[in-house]
Amino acid sequence: MATSRPEPVEAKPPVSAIAAPAAKGGTPDAAKLAALLQFEADIRRQETVQELQYFVANEARQVLPYGQAFVLLQSRIGQGFEVRCASSLATVDRHAPLIHVLEKSVEALADKHGLGKAHAFRAGSLHSGEAMDEYPYRELHWQPLLGRDGGVFGGLLIAREEPLREGEKYRAARIAETAAHAWLALSGGKPVRRLPVIDTAKKKWIAAAILIILLFPVRLTALAPAEIVAERPYIVAAPFSGRIASIEVTPNAPVKAGQVLLKFDDVRLENELELAEEKLAVARSRLERSTSSAFGAQDETSDIAIMQAEVEVAQAEYDYAKELAGQSAITAQRDGMALFSDRRDWEGRAVNVGDPIMQIVNPDEIMMRIDLPAAEQMSLEQGAKIKMWLDSQPLWAIDARLDTASYQARQTPDGTLAFALTAKLDGDNPRIGSRGTAQVYGRWVPLIYSLLRRPISALRQFIGL
Repeated sequence: MATSRPEPVEAKPPVSAIAAPAAKGGTPDAAKLAALLQFEADIRRQETVQELQYFVANEARQVLPYGQAFVLLQSRIGQGFEVRCASSLATVDRHAPLIHVLEKSVEALADKHGLGKAHAFRAGSLHSGEAMDEYPYRELHWQPLLGRDGGVFGGLLIAREEPLREGEKYRAARIAETAAHAWLALSGGKPVRRLPVIDTAKKKWIAAAILIILLFPVRLTALAPAEIVAERPYIVAAPFSGRIASIEVTPNAPVKAGQVLLKFDDVRLENELELAEEKLAVARSRLERSTSSAFGAQDETSDIAIMQAEVEVAQAEYDYAKELAGQSAITAQRDGMALFSDRRDWEGRAVNVGDPIMQIVNPDEIMMRIDLPAAEQMSLEQGAKIKMWLDSQPLWAIDARLDTASYQARQTPDGTLAFALTAKLDGDNPRIGSRGTAQVYGRWVPLIYSLLRRPISALRQFIGL
């Protein structure tokens, strides 16, 4: 740390009355007295503690000659003191070697002599170091800053080439007293916001309380996305491959059994039905001709069985084509509500056999479907408590009880590996399709296990155990 040597100061007799008693038979030094009074007046003009620290460290040289001065403040934790300001320096690097040695020296002084009174010592006598060995000022003087209760909250560390004389010690004490008074006024009487000191007995009680809290039983919980779905939906699927011509109901509309839900494009079906009908007519004609010719000159008895089989095949094809033509208009198999996305998503769209198109559900028979992430897997029992917060109602929870839980995880549409859970609702039924977040409650465990379960699991996966 850079240091600066002071300008040579002419030695003068100490100030009497205020600064120090003069030599026997002498008179007070009016110049020093005026400088001291001006210094005290300037201290009162400082508006912040930081300005006060800088002023005392640099301007006290007008009253007391020194090479360098340091302003120290008690640490918030422990009994040490920290250098907050140093003369000739704009900022203090507390990691600098000289600052470290000075703080250690003050700490050693506190252990050896205490800090409540002024004390002079040589550099390196209490704590040595390379930075202190190279420091040009070998004489150090500690001057405490006392609070209203008489306790030491800070101090001035004055570095010079020679020890302070008796009169200079009085001036150093006066500077410290004035600075302490201004510091207390600017800080509201609390220059150090110290953290409370905990003794050994309190530490034991705190440790016991923490242990009890960590062993306190809590329930394992996990958050997972959830949705309100129908309990026993009837799936309306495509009976054959074709193109949907029209949807005859609106989304979420109530429907009755036998009501037409949708229609397929039936041009191909009608053509196939006509073709099957013609094939059946031809097969029957051939069978009748073979049967009537069996009594004529030309015996075709051996072909009757073949013709009969062809008629049966043609009849089966005709019945199948007729059945398909009858399914071009799909009707509801039961009363309920039609659930699907939008008419425009389906009309004119080609579908394959078995493609689901819509659901017919009972609005009063609903359940909660939960996708529990595999990373949140835990032991669950049937009837376990579940709470769900809907996205539309984040302040009110819906209570439910676990009904089923799959033992095999599956990949959800968003790419997450999750277990499928279903739950029965307690109370009012929300609208089908409502989404939200469910909180699943597992077994009772100590709080410490609940807090460390995921970190331990992640650590095991990381190290491969």
